[in-house]
Parts: sequence; C-alpha cells; structure tokens
Amino acid sequence: MIPNRYAWCNPYINSQAERYRKHFDDLYEKGIGSEKELREKLDSRPEQPDIMMLWCFCRNRAPIVSVCRERGINVGFWEDGFFPHYQSLHFDPLGFSWESSLSRMVFRRCTHWQRARATKARENWLAFDQNKELPPGVKKPFVLWPLQLIGDQVNMWDLALKDWTGLIKHFRSNLPPEVQLVIKDHPAAREKDTVGLDEIIPEMPNTIRLPKQAHLMTLIRESSAVAGANSSVLTEARLMFGKPTYAYGRSWFTNHSELILPMRMDTKGPLPRWDWVENPKAMRTEYLNDYADWYLAQLLGRQLESKIAEADPVRLKQKMWRLSYRSYLEYGDEIFEDE
Repeated sequence: MIPNRYAWCNPYINSQAERYRKHFDDLYEKGIGSEKELREKLDSRPEQPDIMMLWCFCRNRAPIVSVCRERGINVGFWEDGFFPHYQSLHFDPLGFSWESSLSRMVFRRCTHWQRARATKARENWLAFDQNKELPPGVKKPFVLWPLQLIGDQVNMWDLALKDWTGLIKHFRSNLPPEVQLVIKDHPAAREKDTVGLDEIIPEMPNTIRLPKQAHLMTLIRESSAVAGANSSVLTEARLMFGKPTYAYGRSWFTNHSELILPMRMDTKGPLPRWDWVENPKAMRTEYLNDYADWYLAQLLGRQLESKIAEADPVRLKQKMWRLSYRSYLEYGDEIFEDE
C-alpha cells in the first residue's frame, strides 16, 4: 500500500517538510498542532488519514501518536537526513533522534552488504580536497568542538541550554593543557548561538575559536578527537573519519556508547578512552570497525535523497510507508534494507 491521504505535524513554519505537501492528498490542508485538534479533525469527516507524518520533535507528538494508535492510523517520523545534511530525508517508524529505532537497536554483526554500503558511502564522503591547510592558530594535537544552533530542537528537548559555555568549560577542564581546544562556529550561527564565548575563551588555556568559514572536514581530518553536545558533526566524525568522539547530549547515537562516548558534567579527567586519542590505532579493532559500518548502513537505510523525493512522488511515498510504524510491526528490521 502506498499512502496518499496524509496528515502532518511540524514544530517549524515553512520547513523543508512542507515542500513535499504537493505530492499528497493533504487531508486537513494544515499541520496538526495538538491532540484536541486531531480529534476534532477526525470527528469532522468520515475519511481519515492513511498516515500521520511527524517532523522532528513535534511538541504534542506523544498524545497525537496515541490517538493515531487508538484510531488505527499509521504513523511515521521524518526529518532532514545526513551525508549530506539538508540534502536527504531521514525516516523512522518510532521517533526522532534518541526516540528513534536507531537508538533501540543492538549491534550483533555486520553483514557483507552493510560493510560494502558503509565503505562506499565513506569513500564518497572523504573524496574532498585533501590539500586544504589548517587555519592559522590551530596547533596539533587538538580536539574540535563544532558549535550548534542554541535553538536546535534536540538541544531544547534534551539539555535545554541557553548557551554552550558550561559544556565547553567543563570539557576544557578535562583536557590536558598541551591539547588545544578548537571551537568552530556553526555555518548559520547568529549572536544568540555564541553567547558568552568571547568571555570564557581568554580564561581557558590553549583554546581558540574559528569563524564559520573554516573548512570543517579539514578540521575533523586533522583533529585528535571531536566533542560537542549532540551535533550531527559528531556522527560524521565517528562514522566517516573514525575519530574518537564525545557527546554531552542525546541523539540518534544514544545507547551506542562504544561508538560515541557519553560525557557528564560531573566527569573528571582523564576523558573516557583517552588511549584512543593518544593512539588512534587502538580503536581500529575488527569489532569497532564492524560496529561503525553496521551503524552507518542502518543510518543510510533510513534515508532518501531530497532530489529523488522532489522528482519522484511514488518513491517518496514508498519510502515513507516502508519505514512507517505499521511496516515495522510486520517486518521488523528488514524494512531498513534497500527496496
């Protein structure tokens, strides 16, 4: 079955999700904002949606999903995908970020197909200009901290931080003084996303801040490790570049702490698995390589390129239905393999 009548929920206004409305019979012609609104819509006409699609962290997602379960309406979740970010769509049957199926899966083995898929994706991703030099002021060894937007929904629902200074000061306190901390602004950063940084950086040893224009992939490549709250760059650093990675918040990688190491504000150095930072070969074990390949293949199996979704409504609807809750109940993890 390919869904056509759909309802949707979105915490943003005019986000990427709404560009695809033209491909569907948008049953209510507007986003659903609450359980009450959904019940009223369902009771107002005999038709009901084939599927309810929730984008990102919809504020009232739990009661909306509950009503859908009660009424027998299928549910799916979608968001901007990865590799590259904002140029693909990510689908999941259970939820967004740490509520997704990814954080609930257990690594058992990596198949030949998964390894091949991960290897190809990694090779394509790393085919960038390797001759770019590090920005002035960056000194090895260094740990990279890529900044996020403070209004990011993942931050708002998890850490709810007003600025990044507390996390950065704590992480710096756990780094040896000879290891530089390099903080890079987010490409879309505004003043509210960098509050307090100019005040704390002079107070911390061996710490610099780079502008948004600094070449991120070169910085990741040359770093000894990467740290942050729950940025998608952490996933890139670990899965594509094989870097030791530290995260203070939850994300799709939650519960996969052998890949991305969780940090707590009461952690006191040395950092977990500092041996990986000192000797990168220590994390190149068969087990961890297979784990990373399996996870990357799982991530990619939940995605569809935006240009395909835009040009081919049938492919979009097939992907949406295949990675929906109802499909997951019937077929389990098989839905994450290629069609």
